[in-house]
Amino acid sequence: MPSNKKHNKNKHKNNAGNSANNNNKTNNSHSSTTTATVRQFEQPKKLNLSLQARIELKDLIALLLKTVYVETSNPKEEWEQYLKIQEILKRIQILEQPLKEQCVSSSSPKGNRLANIDKFYQWAKENGLQYENVEITEFPGYDLGLKATRDIKKDEILFGIPHKMVLSEEHADCAFVRDFFQPSNLKLAFLLMVEALKPDSFWKPYIDLLPETYNTVLYFTVEEMTQLKGSNALAAALKQCRLIARLYAVIYHWPSSQIPMADFKELFHYDLYRWAVSTVMTRENLIPRTQPKREGDLSDTIAALIPFWDMANHRDGTITTFFNMETQQVESSAQEDYKAGEQIFIYYGDRTNSDLMIHNGFINPSNPKDKISIKLGLSPSDVLYEKRAKLLELLNIPKNSELKVLPAPEFISPELLAFVRVFNMNEEQLDHWIGNAERAMDLLHIDCALETSLETKTWQYLQTRLMLLLRVFPQTLEEDEQQLALVKEKKVEMSSRAAMILEYRVLEKRILAAALDYAKQRTKA
Repeated sequence: MPSNKKHNKNKHKNNAGNSANNNNKTNNSHSSTTTATVRQFEQPKKLNLSLQARIELKDLIALLLKTVYVETSNPKEEWEQYLKIQEILKRIQILEQPLKEQCVSSSSPKGNRLANIDKFYQWAKENGLQYENVEITEFPGYDLGLKATRDIKKDEILFGIPHKMVLSEEHADCAFVRDFFQPSNLKLAFLLMVEALKPDSFWKPYIDLLPETYNTVLYFTVEEMTQLKGSNALAAALKQCRLIARLYAVIYHWPSSQIPMADFKELFHYDLYRWAVSTVMTRENLIPRTQPKREGDLSDTIAALIPFWDMANHRDGTITTFFNMETQQVESSAQEDYKAGEQIFIYYGDRTNSDLMIHNGFINPSNPKDKISIKLGLSPSDVLYEKRAKLLELLNIPKNSELKVLPAPEFISPELLAFVRVFNMNEEQLDHWIGNAERAMDLLHIDCALETSLETKTWQYLQTRLMLLLRVFPQTLEEDEQQLALVKEKKVEMSSRAAMILEYRVLEKRILAAALDYAKQRTKA
């Protein structure tokens, strides 16, 4: 934290619309379409679902609730559950289509999102936005982004967004939003839905500028999700889809009397919730509370949507955006020099490509923070279970862990290496290291002095495990690389999401393959 006057913002944004056809598309930020997003409820044409549709919908959501609460025990069951959830949701979306159509207002034109930008600028200026020398515009491969209108030097202040423009629970006039939801990002998603359904929402010019759809996994088709089979990201992607389906069903069953907004239950539908959640996932940012914490508030920060600032796309660098407590506004400075006409980027923070794809809808091929998780755990049936667990505890490594394979030149994380060393120790070796607790942390170091036999077993184990991880993919790295090259050369047509998934697989396999080569070298050493 730079000072008690400024709060460093933790960026959680989307780069949807990514395609392997353009190297820059991995940093594309806001939408997977150029269709204007207008979700304001048009009151004069109030429609409703038929009684028959409502009855079927109620039965389907009951089935959905039953399905999402089934605990799965292996990847096969997880996949089968996902397929069942998607089948139910597909029918729900068909039944709810009139509600989705009703939430599109005729007050704003469809087509390019820039059609709504003048109203946004007018609203922003009226409410104190300071943004000289920066404007929202379209960039090839990015949809919308921020452009420098003159030369800008590194560290120069780009803009300031007043707190009154920020959409957060502190601006909710609905106590239900503030009191019912935990954590903060769920409050924000519900609040966004409420505001999107208001024809006179204060944030209407901002909501009209938001993307209509995203590239988060919530929008993946079953066919697209199938392309993640074998990858490190699949389990987390399925978990995210299951969670949002469950929350949708839970909200649907809330008594209308508990929700103060009139007609909310009549208009609420899955596509609205999916859009609101994806908007929050891809654009939420943490800002400090400006009001005293109340009972149940666990954090000093809250999730917020920040108009204008969240149009900036990602590039590796440093976080240069803060909340100024004195001026009560979000302030952002340039992380590098920009020439007039160039796109202005911000750094979203440290995230793996798996996290970026699942929650933000894009990947970063040059991501220096990328890593692959390997699940490892001790078996209670192991006669040396207690001693292994005790040594791992000395190393602050859980006995059931997700440990990391890293890009070159690290390859194997210290925790992964130490876990595998402990896993392969005999009883005498375990007793030795447990008895020398002050030296136990040496096991985290690549050059720790160990018996040759233990080091050989350690690297052979890693070699075998990495080979197995690569073999579970339906296609080899070489096959995926060849296909990706054809897509980038535009010799093969592929949707932006399918291209993103393909490139993600290539990046994951490259990390695993490089680590495998490294393990082979260590085995020979």
